[in-house]
Amino acid sequence: MGEAEGGGSEDLRRKVRRAAHMLLLRSHAKPGVKGWELKRALGKDYKVALRLLNEELADIGFRIVAKAPDGRDASEEEYGEATFYVTFREPPDWPEIRGSGWRIDELAALAACVALISAKGGRASREELEDLLKSKLPEWKVPGILTRLIRAGYLSETDEGVEVGWRTRVEIDVEHLLRLLLGSRGASGER
Repeated sequence: MGEAEGGGSEDLRRKVRRAAHMLLLRSHAKPGVKGWELKRALGKDYKVALRLLNEELADIGFRIVAKAPDGRDASEEEYGEATFYVTFREPPDWPEIRGSGWRIDELAALAACVALISAKGGRASREELEDLLKSKLPEWKVPGILTRLIRAGYLSETDEGVEVGWRTRVEIDVEHLLRLLLGSRGASGER
């Protein structure tokens, strides 16, 4: 990396700091920064700055993810239209979750909703989700929990039903969650 020598390295450090500020400080209603915004602010070598920032974030348990508009992981060719987020590198431990304001019954409800939506091909009716949750939680809690999950972006309600939201696609490894729920050997190496 020839640019990382002499004055170029200071310029690159400045770009890494600027990328961190853009990604960590919320400037939109929804977190995340579009790839074209990063390229405009950091220059054509923005991918190098993001790679270096991702290496620094790894030391404290975070990573940068790039999501295509449809929610899947973006390829490098799609970075211009992708949205970049900072999220946990590994699933957080219980003390971290407890301090975030989420209760265990809400997290269990989220896991159940994501599993049902996945099993139904990516969309379920609100009534199906309510019925599932009412079989496990007090009935009076269910509407509030669903509303909170939708407002937080973990679920998305449309005219066709309820789908996983942008936040689930960014923060949760749905395939890993489903393996854990199904008790598959691939989840932890043992059954």
